[in-house]
Amino acid sequence: MSRTNDLIAAVDAGTTGTRCCIFNDAGEIVSSGYYPMKTLYPAPGLVEQDPETVIDLTFRAVRDAVASIDRKRIAGLCFTVQRNSFVPVDKHGCFLSNMITWQDQRGEAVHPWMLERLKTNGIDLTDLYRINGQPFGSFQCGFKALWFRQFRKDLYDQTDKLLTPLAYLTHAFGAEGYREENNNIGFWIMANADKQQIDETLCKVFDFRPELFPEASAPGTCVGAVSMEASARSGLAAGTPIYLGSGDQNCGTLGAGNYGTTDIMSVCMGTAGLCIAYSPKPIRHPKGMCQIQGHPAGGYLMETHSSSCMSSYRWTENLFYTAEENIGHALADKSKLSPVGSNGVLFLPYLQGAACPHYDDSARGAYIGMSLANSKADMSRATMEGICFENRMMLETLKESDLAPAKALRVIGGAANNDFWNQMQADIYGLPVETITARESTALGAAIICAVASGLYGSYRDASENMTHVRNRYTPEKDHVREYDTVYDMWNQCYQGLSQGAFKSIYSYQTRGK
Repeated sequence: MSRTNDLIAAVDAGTTGTRCCIFNDAGEIVSSGYYPMKTLYPAPGLVEQDPETVIDLTFRAVRDAVASIDRKRIAGLCFTVQRNSFVPVDKHGCFLSNMITWQDQRGEAVHPWMLERLKTNGIDLTDLYRINGQPFGSFQCGFKALWFRQFRKDLYDQTDKLLTPLAYLTHAFGAEGYREENNNIGFWIMANADKQQIDETLCKVFDFRPELFPEASAPGTCVGAVSMEASARSGLAAGTPIYLGSGDQNCGTLGAGNYGTTDIMSVCMGTAGLCIAYSPKPIRHPKGMCQIQGHPAGGYLMETHSSSCMSSYRWTENLFYTAEENIGHALADKSKLSPVGSNGVLFLPYLQGAACPHYDDSARGAYIGMSLANSKADMSRATMEGICFENRMMLETLKESDLAPAKALRVIGGAANNDFWNQMQADIYGLPVETITARESTALGAAIICAVASGLYGSYRDASENMTHVRNRYTPEKDHVREYDTVYDMWNQCYQGLSQGAFKSIYSYQTRGK
């Protein structure tokens, strides 16, 4: 007998907007709602959002998505959210500030203090990485939490909990208390990535109160049901089960078809860029360059990330083309007029600093190699190639670890919808690239978690094989691969040259007096 509650509500509360998708058990979207999210930039390197707005837009997106369906058919509600973003709340549940997002760089300010604390306690950076599986950078929420403790002690002393979007959104919809998932707990730095729990010893090292972190459970845990108030605001039926999801990239990996297999690596071309590999056992990069998270189905994800992937693309498109031209994706179309290698123009996509493997917050974006003979088409294509070169560098970093070789790369995010860019990626990476039919892979990953948790499927493998479907496959063109090998070497030389001093001088100039 078929089930009457055969639909899933999956919310993707991302950086640029909040979306709710209603999926059926074949992984098809039957309805959806979306609202863009405004990001605030108080000063260079500082990036914030208003959590009240996130909640309001999420309710509105869910209401739009369920308006045309029988809400009694929904088996459960599950969330996936932007990671490394948090907001402090007091004991009354009131937000004490804006949400500090993953792109924010203020965590770098506590590095000297952290290094001194580690030295005092006989811990070096190798020991720290062995415990928390996180490179010593600034994008992780833990560095910004320590900045909050040191530089906003007035608010820190009032804080009852530090909440990620997952914790405050599930609570807003009716979850019992503030609940967190454990896949990404290592991002708090004061945590054990293998055990996926807060490490009280590290909390003592950094003089941080461990009770500020909400209770963490595995993705798929039922944390409550939609309340009467949330029902009125969202249109969902009161009593609809709420299941913990996971971070956007954890869910994106699952939505891309990786139910816990080493055969597939993921390349996410979203606001941030990520390259992700799966391991069934705990693993570390030999030089501490990659972050370690959990996979919703069990096992571990080794990740590399960039800070300005599609942000660089959109920035360039808005800079070069009018709003009317951008409706037709002018940058990608114009790029086709330039040959492989962009006639020698190179783009460094470090508009928000360099992440893996350089971890240089002072790095900045640059176009290099222009002459009077170059065109807007060359600069457009150079932007796309530069983003892919950064991904290639991250894929090569992953390969330095003891990982089984992947047979294909699954590309998700905005670029996955562009055949020209997908072929470019295959040529630059030197591996087959596959895309999936679902355009909202992170939301699909949350739906897969909910499908297993609610009993629609008995395992993540069954759910993934029935809900994720390959759309296209792109095979590398040998001549292009050879040409890109040459251009990639030049691209790396450009970063190395600027990193010797120019980046730091520019960064100091931009941030003076801040």
